[in-house]
Amino acid sequence: MRAELLISWAATVAAVYAILLATYVATCVIVIWLNRGIAGAKIQARETSPAQIRRDQRQSVVSLAAIAAMFGTGHWLYTEFGWGLAPIDGVAGGIIGFVGSLVLFDTWFYWFHRLIHTPLFYARVHRWHHLTVTPVSWSNNSDRLIDNLFLQSYWLVAHFLIPAAPVVLLAHKLYDQVTGVIGHSGWEHGGRWCWPPSPLVGVTHHDQHHRFFRCNYATHFSVWDRLMGTLHPEHDAELKRNLAATAALRRAARLPAE
Repeated sequence: MRAELLISWAATVAAVYAILLATYVATCVIVIWLNRGIAGAKIQARETSPAQIRRDQRQSVVSLAAIAAMFGTGHWLYTEFGWGLAPIDGVAGGIIGFVGSLVLFDTWFYWFHRLIHTPLFYARVHRWHHLTVTPVSWSNNSDRLIDNLFLQSYWLVAHFLIPAAPVVLLAHKLYDQVTGVIGHSGWEHGGRWCWPPSPLVGVTHHDQHHRFFRCNYATHFSVWDRLMGTLHPEHDAELKRNLAATAALRRAARLPAE
């Protein structure tokens, strides 16, 4: 019986890892291809060295395994033993669970992210991620294990915090994975959905975090940063400029050649 449970757990973690790794690689490849069409709208002029990109790629492969272990364990405990809150039935229940998880994880991420930027934790926990000042798509998951224990352990306990079905939490995690890669891409892909005062964050939000360090701690929404005064003072103005620059290049690319 113990062997069967161990095999079941390992299979669950392996499946989650395969999904996350495939999503990471596919999203990075697609976003890098899309960036070629808006090269002139790059947010930062400086370039990230090939060696730094390779470092982020290698670490991301390891980091995603740690995240898969936490997500997979939470999922396995829920499906095998029923540990967690029962989901709300129906489509409406799925929507409530998804949105509720977005809000709850954003809150979790914001406060733990601020915590690991304090002098007590930064050097030991989060400095590795910030060695990449100009992030690229491959940088999203370049974190140490202890960093993931702070920011990503939400997925281990999510079933105890939100009445969401496993498929809903997986959908949220994939959304988090895709938007995280886009958020580190170096080009503004937010579109009209992120135009201020929209609560959704664009690429500018996290790019400023890497440049200026002590601002923009949230991951899905700008609400906590606005409420707590940690949003960069030029965030909205720069976001509008970056969105406009991207839109202009895309319009120009659609114009017929003379």
